[in-house]
Order: sequence, then structure tokens, then C-alpha cells
Amino acid sequence: MVKFVTEIVTGDCPECNIKTMLVNIYTNIYRCVNCGEDVEQKVNGVIKYMKVDKESEMKIRFDDLDG
Repeated sequence: MVKFVTEIVTGDCPECNIKTMLVNIYTNIYRCVNCGEDVEQKVNGVIKYMKVDKESEMKIRFDDLDG
């Protein structure tokens, strides 16, 4: 059985320039529900969201959540 765990946060989207909801789609990668832009979460004392390099490769990772 595969469990999907997602996180929804609020943050400032650098593409549409508004505070909006962001849905976690990959490790530290979120998608803006307003404009659909993929942003990367950066944490360095404060949380910032930066545009994602569209050329970077993403891989699916499965975690064993049962044990």
C-alpha cells in the first residue's frame, strides 16, 4: 500500500507576488495554487520560496511509513 502525504502551507509566491497556499509536491518543492508555478522552499532563519529551475531532474522517493 502506498500512502501519499502532502503538506499545504501559506507563503509568498515569487511568480504571482501574492500570499497564497502552496502544496508540497516533492521534497522542498511546492506548487502555487493561484498560478501553478513550482517554487523551492529555502530555510535560513526565515522561510522563502524561490522559482524552481525547470531543467533540474526530480525523482520519486518512496518512504516506508509503516515502520
